[in-house]
Amino acid sequence: MLATDGASHIDRNRRRSPKLHSHIDGRMRRHILAALGAPASRGRAAGVARRCGLAPLHEGGSLHLYCSPDLPSRSLEDGSIVVGDCFAPCGSGPGRPDEGWGNYLAFGASGRSATIERAPLTGLPLYWTRQDEGVLCSTSLEILSELGCGLAVDEAFVGNSLAYPNLRTERTGVSGLNELLSGSRLGWTGTSATTTEAWSPWNYIAPQPAVSVDDLARQLEAVIIDCTRAWCAGRPEILLELSGGLDSSIVAAALDAAGADFSAINFATAAADGDERGFAAAVSAQFGRELLEVLNDEATIDLVGMPNTVRPRPGAYGVLGGLDLAFEQAVGARSVAIFGGIGGDNVFDFDTSVAPVIDALQACGVSGTSFAALRNVAQASEATLWQAARLSWRAWRDGPRSPWVRETQFCRNEAMPEQPLPHPWDDAPEITPRGKRKHVAAIRRILDFLDRPERWTGRDVIAPLLSQPVVELCLSIPSWTWFTGGRDRAIARQAFARRLPASIIWRKGKGRLESACSAAYLRQRPALRGLLLDGRLAALGFLNRAAIEAYLARDGISGDHDYFRLLEIADIERWLRSLESASRAARMAAQR
Repeated sequence: MLATDGASHIDRNRRRSPKLHSHIDGRMRRHILAALGAPASRGRAAGVARRCGLAPLHEGGSLHLYCSPDLPSRSLEDGSIVVGDCFAPCGSGPGRPDEGWGNYLAFGASGRSATIERAPLTGLPLYWTRQDEGVLCSTSLEILSELGCGLAVDEAFVGNSLAYPNLRTERTGVSGLNELLSGSRLGWTGTSATTTEAWSPWNYIAPQPAVSVDDLARQLEAVIIDCTRAWCAGRPEILLELSGGLDSSIVAAALDAAGADFSAINFATAAADGDERGFAAAVSAQFGRELLEVLNDEATIDLVGMPNTVRPRPGAYGVLGGLDLAFEQAVGARSVAIFGGIGGDNVFDFDTSVAPVIDALQACGVSGTSFAALRNVAQASEATLWQAARLSWRAWRDGPRSPWVRETQFCRNEAMPEQPLPHPWDDAPEITPRGKRKHVAAIRRILDFLDRPERWTGRDVIAPLLSQPVVELCLSIPSWTWFTGGRDRAIARQAFARRLPASIIWRKGKGRLESACSAAYLRQRPALRGLLLDGRLAALGFLNRAAIEAYLARDGISGDHDYFRLLEIADIERWLRSLESASRAARMAAQR
């Protein structure tokens, strides 16, 4: 379905007893703890690090740094320490943060000052808070709690999460706790802490020189394969989550081209809309790879139970619980690197609006290029030329809209914030085409997903399509070019057409979990009623209880997708209860 350049219809259709990690949990193997300044905290930090099995990387001056042995780390000539993967620009070996890319955190110290820089786009989330005249940082909420950081809920953050879904900013749901966002730098001067932007997507959106689609496809193929090859180094056991869709299939082709030894896993549902085993089998057969087919047990989906892991912000999706459990049963404690096609739609500019047409008009005026863009976007969206032209005129007349439309359904409008929390990427240059504004917003949305699935918690998860060189190239490509020939993600399709079966390259549809989700909703509706109407969000005055009661009282869902919004709210309620429960437990432990 074609939309104007506001919120896309497809986004609407996709809406879908906790504990802090134990020290002896094998998943504590991917954590970091750092104290900047904070002399009073250094001794406590060293003790907690020892109990968690974290090894000291640096102890002295303004930086005390500890890391799980399973995380790669190395010291650079300037004395800085890189934790995680940092590749050279060409991906041929180790690189430095000032010129390379990866999923690293780079730590530096000089005198009373210290800095931490997080890689653009990917990497371990790092949370930080001011304490004892310094800064404490960790990837783990449990570690920060043991160091005396409170777990009080930030109610303003809760309201923002309800009104602006998937808007990830540096603020978290724990009062006083911030996240160092990807592409940002945290600096400690000895007296104060500040964050600055180290990488911006807007620097890669510029008038594109005359490059043919064939050349762009060759460039994209090469950079994806090169980046995938870099990620494979040092990862002897690779498991690809292979849905059978275009994006994960491209990663399979890149892994094969990179010479990686990998196997694949496919999740299927009992309903036909979520069963893509045939497509996944075609891809695995193409490359002669083992494929593990796992059936989602819909009876294990729990929409109301508190999540297993307490997080600084809403995490695990209840509707994915069956997939998460199926993965755990199939993979267990094996230390595998999980690859996937995460972010393909977002990076390859899969846009269901007419914004690419507007971009072409602004760049080329009324021309053959603009008419071709109109025709291609209409064809890709299965709309008529007239429908596409009418929507384009309406979008041109109305002007660009905010990428984060305020969502108040099932909430009290007066309790919702009027503006979203700020983010470093909010201020796009005025000349930025609206299609590229949407492109950046789409990338921001997927970054909120990278640490959400329960099955990925504490594991080594790699998203090759979100590699910095891949994203920078894709940002530089005009939005309408992605629809060449009347197909979405056209350049990515052409880039891997000779490597993948035609049934994969040219397929239009995608697997869905809607049947499984709707069945789970209808089956657990009585429990959802209690969760939402008698929960913490309602008590805080955020919810429209009458609207929720009326919707829950309906006989069925009649083809609408409003129940996804209810499940979205339920996930926030579940997270909120888990955080408050952990906060009470921490206070009781401190009193003993």
